[in-house]
Amino acid sequence: MIPEHIFRAYDIRGIVGRDLFPDIILRCSAIFANLIQEKNGKRVAVSGDVRLSTPSFVHSAISGIIATGLDAQFFYPLPIPVFNYAIWSDKNIDGGAFVTASHNPPEYNGIRFRRNDGTGFSHENKIIKERFIHGKIKFSSWNQFGAIIPRSNTEIIANYVDFVGKIVPSPSSKLKIIIDGKHGASNLVAPKIFSIFHDLILIDGTINGAFPSGMPDPLHGDVSKIKKTIQQTKADMGISYDGDGDRAAFFDENGRILPAEIIGLFLAENLLKPGDTIVYNVMCSSILKRKAEEMGFRTVECRVGDVFVAESAKENNAKLCVEESYHFFLPMFGFYYDDSILTSIVMANLLSSSEHKLSRIHDKYGRFFVIRENLPVSDERKFSVINKFQEWALEKYTDVSTLDGVKIYLENASFLARPSNTEPLIRIVAEGENKDQVMGYLKLFKKKLMDLIQG
Repeated sequence: MIPEHIFRAYDIRGIVGRDLFPDIILRCSAIFANLIQEKNGKRVAVSGDVRLSTPSFVHSAISGIIATGLDAQFFYPLPIPVFNYAIWSDKNIDGGAFVTASHNPPEYNGIRFRRNDGTGFSHENKIIKERFIHGKIKFSSWNQFGAIIPRSNTEIIANYVDFVGKIVPSPSSKLKIIIDGKHGASNLVAPKIFSIFHDLILIDGTINGAFPSGMPDPLHGDVSKIKKTIQQTKADMGISYDGDGDRAAFFDENGRILPAEIIGLFLAENLLKPGDTIVYNVMCSSILKRKAEEMGFRTVECRVGDVFVAESAKENNAKLCVEESYHFFLPMFGFYYDDSILTSIVMANLLSSSEHKLSRIHDKYGRFFVIRENLPVSDERKFSVINKFQEWALEKYTDVSTLDGVKIYLENASFLARPSNTEPLIRIVAEGENKDQVMGYLKLFKKKLMDLIQG
């Protein structure tokens, strides 16, 4: 039986040994290679994160790719931002396959496919799913297989560190920075960059694909260790990465985590000029749109997912992009993929030149309250429920976005309901400046959704 649920909007992901096996990765990678060949591509890059199952899946991906006749340039392991950089910076690479399950627990793994600019597949993932289900794979004859081209991951990392060092703003002084690497792939790179500019204290800085400190996720994992270390050492800032280094959460000098929207506003104020465009996904608080426009920036809303953010950034010539899940994009530097490592050193260097501590910067942009819930509803019904909720919202409210689910913009607040891409759920988010106001909106809109689900 084909595990169709592993095919997601922006990657393929599942539990190893239950949903995901090496032969699945091999076939999906071969289909990916066929898509690259259809655009006359000749060579792709392959790498992965530090999970225990990743080496097996990396070699499976390489096997599938070279069996179609494409060459596979192989460097392992890497954080995914560095892998994206390697593709973008090498004009002889026509795409990439990266084995990772990002922030998921250690028993998960998956694979993400990249374009030749380092950004991820979106609509192409649907093609891969369809061809996988129907067995439409074109393998080469025995004498036309591609070649494996080994590359040094230390060389790629050195190139990336040099690149970042040249483009980031210079700090005015050294800060004391705490980094929680969560035993993930960011430990290969982030300490090398931060030690150039600042005094660094590293937590869980060793590589361990079993993730002994818990789920490698700064949003839903354990961050008590970094908070305690910040307070004990009187550090200026803390940064926590996820398993493959594509998320970075920021903590102020009191150990308090800052929302991604606040980080986005700080970056915009210090890096952009009035009229520049900021892209944000629908899960972001309305404070980002409101404050950014007050500062003279143009804002564009987009679907959830780094691949959709990147596409919107290209279409709108954006200079900065933000996802509430702590994915940050800085296309002002010439590329459209997200890079949490670059963003974090930019944040640190800008903070060193600020007259305020990070907590004051947080307070400057304002407070907001967020409540997130999941409403169980079958996969068969969740989209019809959202469609009916959309009809009702459009009749009742004047400012409604239907880009990804239904987002109702209210006075200094918003409410979002969107069907999950992967689970039998409707995800809801109520947010605003006033807690009582947010609770009121949550009660109102949740009741309407529950009536639709039950009715």
